[in-house]
Amino acid sequence: MMKIALVLSGGIALGAYQAGAYAALHRHGDLMPQHVAGASVGAINAALIVGGPEDGRIERLQRFWLRVAVEDNPFVTPWVAPLYETSWRHASSWMSALQTRVFGRSGLFRPRLPELLWQHQPSLYDLAPLRATIVELVDFDRLNSGEIRLSVATTDVETGELVMFDTAKGDRIGPDHLLASCSLFPDFAPTMVDGRALADGGFIANAPIQAVLGEDEDADLLCFVVDLFSPRGVRPRTLEQAASRQWELLFGNQSRQTLKLLQREHHLRLALHRTAAKLGNGAALDEELAPYLAGAAPRSVNVLHLAYCPKAYEAGPEKAFDFSHNTLGDRWKSGVRDMEEAMDLAADAMSSEPGFYIHRIEAPDPKLVW
Repeated sequence: MMKIALVLSGGIALGAYQAGAYAALHRHGDLMPQHVAGASVGAINAALIVGGPEDGRIERLQRFWLRVAVEDNPFVTPWVAPLYETSWRHASSWMSALQTRVFGRSGLFRPRLPELLWQHQPSLYDLAPLRATIVELVDFDRLNSGEIRLSVATTDVETGELVMFDTAKGDRIGPDHLLASCSLFPDFAPTMVDGRALADGGFIANAPIQAVLGEDEDADLLCFVVDLFSPRGVRPRTLEQAASRQWELLFGNQSRQTLKLLQREHHLRLALHRTAAKLGNGAALDEELAPYLAGAAPRSVNVLHLAYCPKAYEAGPEKAFDFSHNTLGDRWKSGVRDMEEAMDLAADAMSSEPGFYIHRIEAPDPKLVW
């Protein structure tokens, strides 16, 4: 028996890529995840997937992303079409991001500017609209039913610790847990949950891979990790490109390093199990070896790691605030394309032999990033 899992990272408006990736995965009934983990917008997408009936998941994702989309620049006319994919669309993407920065985004967040003028506030925006949206779209009774396991990553603002909420461990996840996972300050204020000030899980685990891969289980595992920042790119040549690349390296490398460490730990345990088998039962009872031999028997773990590569027209370091309709649509289509490639790869490259295998789905040409 093989367990299927899905890990979704944070990245605000880049999350439309994850929605498209899931839409492609959803078409394959034999690859439906039994465990979904997310942080920030990945937690929102995860809740939309888990918190409703299977036949309504794509429609619910579409409703969410259509609701938060903003109409594209009305000044685009047919005679500027040849420029639309380059300089004009780049300017349009920046205008959309700046519009979001100034006015907020309907259904997600509103600016606190009036409040900031006469009182201290720890954030620029208020997430109250997002709370109303997820209360409307997510069935929290179904989400907590155990039908699909859900893990949501947050960060304790005072201790700096990763705080993971998990429906399989007795946690009842509600709107505040999802808001906490999205609270990337200073943009969004920390959220109080059970007396703790919690913030975005991306401060520690933008893609909470360890919630799925860090546990000892017997079943073989196929895990789709859908990142919204790619560590792979090109050398920046402008200030805008450098600022954009900064965030991709900071968040994208989290997943790469976590996967490397988990792979090393898995291989070490596998080697110890094989050594213990050769030496006999005495090795298994050795006090020094026992902690490392505890847990599940050796298994096969295959990770399909997808990472969003932004288009040349996107608004550099502010691309995560570009909610324009066409941009969100392009990201959705990219997610569909990359997940279809991942599933093709899964059919050919997956190994059933004990081990930890990482398969990366990357843009065919890194110059696509710029």
